[in-house]
Amino acid sequence: MLTLEQMKKLLDDPSIPDEQVLEIRDQLYALAEIIYEKWQQDKKAGKLPGRKPPELEDWYSRKSSIPSGR
Repeated sequence: MLTLEQMKKLLDDPSIPDEQVLEIRDQLYALAEIIYEKWQQDKKAGKLPGRKPPELEDWYSRKSSIPSGR
């Protein structure tokens, strides 16, 4: 977790009270958690670029194993 001093340096605004800096930090961590959870859901559902949805994995593997003799 970022310290108060690290956050103050990142915000680069000495006029922000310590309590508000800590609140901003907590809100950033909450946002990061939401983004991470959404990424995990998308990864599991195969919605990330270059990935096939799990329900299509079998279909793709069966299709590629069919010999093309035509």
